[in-house]
Amino acid sequence: MALIEFNNFSFSYLNSDGSESQTKALNNINLEINYGDFVLLCGPSACGKTTLLTNLKKELMPAGVRTGEIKFNGVKIQDLDDISSGCDIGYLFQNPDSQIVTDTVIQEIAFPLENIALPTEEIRNRISEIVAFFGINGILHKNVNELSGGQKQLVNLCSLLVLRPKVLLLDEPMSQLDPIASYEFLSIVRRLNEEFSITVIMSEHKADSIFPFIDKAVFLKNGRIEFNGNSHDICDDVVDDDIFENYLPTVTKIYNSLSVKYPSLSKLNTPLSIREGRGCLNTIHDDLIKISGDDDYSNNLVSNHIAQSSKRYHSQEKIAIIDKLSLNRNKDVLVKMKGIYFAYERDHLILKNLDFDLNKGEFVSLIGGNGVGKSTFLQLLVGMLKPIKGKLKYKKGIKLAYVHQNPMIHFSKDNVKEEFLESIIESNLFNKLNDKKGNDNRNNNINFNKEEYEKLLKLSNEEFIESDILNSLEFDNTKFKFKDLIEFFDISDLINKHPYDCSGGEQEKIVIVKAILQNADVLILDEPTKGLDPISSKALADILNSLRDNGLTILMSSHDLDFVANNCKRCLMLFDRDIQIDDDPKVIFAENNFYTTFTNRMVKEYIPEIVTFNDVKSKWDLK
Repeated sequence: MALIEFNNFSFSYLNSDGSESQTKALNNINLEINYGDFVLLCGPSACGKTTLLTNLKKELMPAGVRTGEIKFNGVKIQDLDDISSGCDIGYLFQNPDSQIVTDTVIQEIAFPLENIALPTEEIRNRISEIVAFFGINGILHKNVNELSGGQKQLVNLCSLLVLRPKVLLLDEPMSQLDPIASYEFLSIVRRLNEEFSITVIMSEHKADSIFPFIDKAVFLKNGRIEFNGNSHDICDDVVDDDIFENYLPTVTKIYNSLSVKYPSLSKLNTPLSIREGRGCLNTIHDDLIKISGDDDYSNNLVSNHIAQSSKRYHSQEKIAIIDKLSLNRNKDVLVKMKGIYFAYERDHLILKNLDFDLNKGEFVSLIGGNGVGKSTFLQLLVGMLKPIKGKLKYKKGIKLAYVHQNPMIHFSKDNVKEEFLESIIESNLFNKLNDKKGNDNRNNNINFNKEEYEKLLKLSNEEFIESDILNSLEFDNTKFKFKDLIEFFDISDLINKHPYDCSGGEQEKIVIVKAILQNADVLILDEPTKGLDPISSKALADILNSLRDNGLTILMSSHDLDFVANNCKRCLMLFDRDIQIDDDPKVIFAENNFYTTFTNRMVKEYIPEIVTFNDVKSKWDLK
């Protein structure tokens, strides 16, 4: 008997008036998950991943209409007793801060045990066991606010594991973790699955590091299961699918492209890991050497003098890039940070003597581990925080728009429509429109006629998006019309929804559009790709690059190294309270061995300077 069974299960959320939504969030789901399975859920934002997970946890079940059934260990989920549901099924949220309820680590781990009224001695025994297993003695008495994102997520996981669950439900648990912290977290989850047979059901958009370890992948679209099978079968099934091909590991995508050019590869098992991928490349080693560069370069590779090749690349191309960056930095400086010091607590500096110039028209990324100070850096730059020492200078008249890594902070209205109108009003674009038409409504705080505002609120989704007045607005840094932004981000159906009713990925899209609608000179984004599926990430990249081409300046923090490498020309790496590296991201990742892209790790032996999948296809002339 399967541990978890979905039998013809469908679910619809409720509309604001209490009626059933006509769009099913889950539609006729049939799925079996066995004891000890490691299952990966993939699919576009709002495809039903979180809805499926929350329907497996009685305490988190959303309000709505259900048909069919879900069984856990032969018992309907709704009929589980509180102890079984609370202890046997553990749920880990995407945002580490969403789950923390106490002040210190030891209190956080003890809290669930106290809730089920275990004796004090038993509580201490369980805590000591879990602390020893995870090696977290050093942070046991720390305040949780002092922990990095990776440490918080580990503490959250410990607070679930002390209850000794049979199943872990993980909702994009690594989306806010840096690459190194993600590997550490995944290695722990894998160990729990392999050594203790804990069933794991994890939703995730970026599955490079997960695919090698899963037993089953479930690909969802519009609430339906489109593909369901083991990792190798899934890779074969979706290879030609325009949507789901984007969810495959980078290793697999490189293999698929090479297989077209070298048919002998198709006889091998589809690789899922770097080790398997390199094994496939070794079977066409001589061919790859020929297409990877000139004879000298190839001879170096054959002689295993890869370091010398890498050094040659750095000594020539890196100098050219640095020279180009230096020229750019003599241009129009919009924000200057000089000798910046900052601390949340006395004698514990987060940033120390930091210097930084942000120049007009740049697209700059900020990378580094969790807790290194990236968000602090951005909040200092936009004026949300004040340095304890040092100066910030802004070019006169520039306007900055900021997107926090927690999108819910930006919401204050009852629907997305009002959120967008609020941003447009703050941007003064309606005033410019009135000035252009010769209107004078200075006594009206929205300055384009309150009656028009009320009319906009009453429009249907389609009418609002096509509205003449909204599509007549002229942005300073983009030629996009209002409806273009909505269509690019695929949020047409969200206009009349409450922002809190949207998925995490949808909320991220909404706040980015809100920021763009503010018509700012500088766009500051804290983890903008967090929660976005691969298709939405590409749409975001297209829009940001278009905005940059039209003169907008962009600074973002990110853990998405592929997004950084594909789109940014300047990258800052924070380390030890200062900017350790300021360079082209492709140079940085080519030099790195661990903190780099999966593409670079896969092809480093042949083309160490290549860090993106598109560059591999171009270099090796692949389709």
